[in-house]
Amino acid sequence: MKRSMRYVSLTILTVLCLLLSGTDEASAQFFQLRLVSSANAWQRQDTVGQSSNHLFGYQTIQLSLAGEQLSFHTYMQGFADYAGPLKNQGTLRFYNFYLKYSNLLNMADVSLGRQAVFAGVGNGTIDGGLASVRLMDSKVKLLGYYGSLPMAGQRLELNDDPKNNNMYGAQIVGNPVDFARLSVSYMAKNIKPESYWALRKDSLFNPLVTEINPTATAEEYVSGDVSVDYDIVSAYARGDMDLNQEKLSRVQFFTRVKVMEPLSVTGEYIHREPRLSYNSIFWVFAYNTISEYELGAEYAICKDWQVFGKYGAVSYGDDNSNRVTLGGSMKYASASFSWNTGYGGELAALSVNAGYPLFNNKLTPTIMIGYANYKLSSNAPTTNALSAALGAVYRPVSALSLDAQVQWIQNKIYSNDVRLFLRGSYYLNEHLNIF
Repeated sequence: MKRSMRYVSLTILTVLCLLLSGTDEASAQFFQLRLVSSANAWQRQDTVGQSSNHLFGYQTIQLSLAGEQLSFHTYMQGFADYAGPLKNQGTLRFYNFYLKYSNLLNMADVSLGRQAVFAGVGNGTIDGGLASVRLMDSKVKLLGYYGSLPMAGQRLELNDDPKNNNMYGAQIVGNPVDFARLSVSYMAKNIKPESYWALRKDSLFNPLVTEINPTATAEEYVSGDVSVDYDIVSAYARGDMDLNQEKLSRVQFFTRVKVMEPLSVTGEYIHREPRLSYNSIFWVFAYNTISEYELGAEYAICKDWQVFGKYGAVSYGDDNSNRVTLGGSMKYASASFSWNTGYGGELAALSVNAGYPLFNNKLTPTIMIGYANYKLSSNAPTTNALSAALGAVYRPVSALSLDAQVQWIQNKIYSNDVRLFLRGSYYLNEHLNIF
């Protein structure tokens, strides 16, 4: 706790000092705040003939305070179950909590703190630093990051073992021409779970309290991707290499061709290896690679009416599965039908949803209906599932939104399952002159 409080205090003190350090920077600040309160009530079947009622409550806070170059950002969420067996055991998660200095020397951005990383093959959250530099009139961008992994539960505490729990990497992004983008990225991650105490048997089968110290695991990848959007063709290609296993872990191709003004055709191919950390226990299990392709067509009947159809197949090595998806959408409604067969089981499903704004978009009633007929294998019995949802979105002013929805499902497990969702969102943005 002391470590987390030092983290918070140091960050807040740094923000205030930097905002006060220059009159130009501190002359005006842009303040943004989004508050989202939500709750859902439902009943869970814990075991046969025994159930428990739950009332989940969430409070999300997204806040930023930005000057001309310096800004502070945080995103946190509190959770509590007010009716279930774990009531009064709330949690608070910090998804980001960082400072950012933008346009340093008119070419660089630097951020420090807890932040999300999206850099090609490198994805995750770190407690550390991230820097990016723009070169050649922003046609080339260099990005690098390093930090420890957050503690379990996204607690606002620094990791006690950053040497064995960290992530670092880099990315180079280039735009050689206006219609093409190239990227090469590298990521390394080290993970060592916390040790814990548990009962184990000794050589004479006597119970003995033993400290379990899991071994560290690692991931190391390099990736390249290219995207092109030229005339009637847009395309994307990507390849990931697992350096620890010394083989390709992912290959992906996607393209969309606009054959004529209302008609486009699409094609996609993905080959994936299971993403397993080096030295983890999952390495001892046998596994198969997955290859998947999909072909589709999209047709715009008019401005607000579109229909589409897709066919896809997945290969699991010795087994295969196939799927067909048909659907359409208009301005206020959409519908889709899917049919799956093969190794993944058999499924025929239909879904329809609609919403219509009233009173100058202040009130929008919504409705959703779904039906599925499925079986998990060729020898399994056929099962039906029917679901429906009825809700409304009320926005009396642009900054305030109130949502409510009732969901119902009926299948072989739940004869009548009803859930209630409530949500309120408030958004505030102001120009301040407090310093």
